[in-house]
Amino acid sequence: MMQLTPVTTPKNADLYQAGQQYTAYQVRLTTRSKKKATWKAVAAEYGTDRKSVMTAAGFADAVDRIAATCGDKSKVILLAAHPKPSARVVMKISRTHAERQRFALRQVRAGRDPLGKPPPGVDPPFDTHNPAEVLSRLARNAGAVDRAADGLRDTPAARWPSAVTLAAMLGHAKDIRRHVRSMKRQVAAVAVAPSGGEKRGEKKLPRLRCGHKAAAFDPKRALSPVALAAGVTRKNDRDLPRVLAETPPSAAERAAMLTRLDQLDAAAARLVTVVRAGPHDPSTGPAEVAGTYVVLFRLAQPVTGLQVGALGTFDFPAGYYAYLGSAFGGGGVRKRTHRHLTADTPRRWNLDHLKPLCTPVAVWWTHDRAKVEFAWADILGAMPGASFPAPRFGAADNAKAKAHLVRFARKPSVAEFRRRVTAAISGHAPVHERRVEGWTGRGWPD
Repeated sequence: MMQLTPVTTPKNADLYQAGQQYTAYQVRLTTRSKKKATWKAVAAEYGTDRKSVMTAAGFADAVDRIAATCGDKSKVILLAAHPKPSARVVMKISRTHAERQRFALRQVRAGRDPLGKPPPGVDPPFDTHNPAEVLSRLARNAGAVDRAADGLRDTPAARWPSAVTLAAMLGHAKDIRRHVRSMKRQVAAVAVAPSGGEKRGEKKLPRLRCGHKAAAFDPKRALSPVALAAGVTRKNDRDLPRVLAETPPSAAERAAMLTRLDQLDAAAARLVTVVRAGPHDPSTGPAEVAGTYVVLFRLAQPVTGLQVGALGTFDFPAGYYAYLGSAFGGGGVRKRTHRHLTADTPRRWNLDHLKPLCTPVAVWWTHDRAKVEFAWADILGAMPGASFPAPRFGAADNAKAKAHLVRFARKPSVAEFRRRVTAAISGHAPVHERRVEGWTGRGWPD
């Protein structure tokens, strides 16, 4: 419903007049003192509080801006005697595109919410100012979809949404991916603006992880943010041709948009994976969801002169060996660790040469959406007693790491590893452990 001005607050016309007076007085004070006067000084002169003065001045400025775009008749609509949109809503309208402002005024005349959806059969207005606004929406959407996937991943089976809700979430996630592909084609094909447009571009995209603590995930409301993200993504796809034509992006903006589109696509793909995998109990091992892992083996007897494919020949002292990696493909961490725990497999990776001689001990993993394999390599290699009998083992894609196979004389502590991960990586998802001592190396049991 439309937010109306309560009877206890000034009418819009009175608020507008007060705002004009406050602004005019501030200008006079600034002229006299040759420096900008504060709203606190204006409030003191009129015997009111600073917040009321700023609200009135902001409202008056918003009305004038809307009138400059939509004509003086808009003032009649916004300042009529009967209840109209609140000052907050009017100021929000004033910050939108001209077409959105005109749409909002038509909604007000019809008694509908000026910021709400259009009636059936009416196309939504164009209200995207520039590529920066698209970037902001993409980031918010990716964050919302990621939070939904994280929440479902950590929700016990008894509290999971209904099958109907999950089917709807899958549909929205797939819709997001379809529109993202369309937008990527458009952005990749557009010609960038001259160098002068670079000032709008982002120098560096921040990580999508937020520093503030998000509200607790509610499975009963899991569908709403995903549906909203899908709707906004459809709108971005619809508005994008005009945005790119009217305000061509700079090279930095185009690169940032492609990055954000990749992030949104990854978030939607991850949500699809989580929903399809269903509720999961960590005590049974990893889920078929992407993440990072460590498989811990025990080598009872030393091995000398073991040929590890093209990497070379190495001696492996007895002890515990932690092999780490990441699994962001189909089947996620469960499928990948199942292969590592299976003794008899084709020799595709470095580990395939060593694991038949070892006994599986445990699996550590996280379903954190970020690729933290390299960070885990640094943390694992810095733990007490760590050594590297086979340099570059498993680390073909990590030039900074000594190896992704770390030896310990004694069994390393998962509690210590968790503590170091939490200290090194803000907002990291939980690290789980499943012990597998005594297994025959045939993989996860049914």
